[in-house]
Amino acid sequence: MQITVYTFTTSLLMIFAVFVLYTRTKNWLESNVPILFYIIMIAWVKSYAAQIPALPLYVGLGLALLLRFEFLGKNLVRLFKFAEACVIAAVLYDCYTSMTT
Repeated sequence: MQITVYTFTTSLLMIFAVFVLYTRTKNWLESNVPILFYIIMIAWVKSYAAQIPALPLYVGLGLALLLRFEFLGKNLVRLFKFAEACVIAAVLYDCYTSMTT
């Protein structure tokens, strides 16, 4: 893997995704960081990384918005947090495979 602007930016976004996972494990549900992450990631995918699918990002943004505005019960919050972690894991995998190919 060569260091290019694309791989560097992708790596920074992957680190940001890990930070979003950290905020979710700490139960910072009122944080706007995940929403900001998804907006930046969607803009980046639409502009530069066409090989990464955008649908998981839209799903993750919807889950982040549902978690942010906390009108859910404890079990639904746990389910949505798990679903968002799965989405972020898929995004991390897609980013890694786009950098190595």
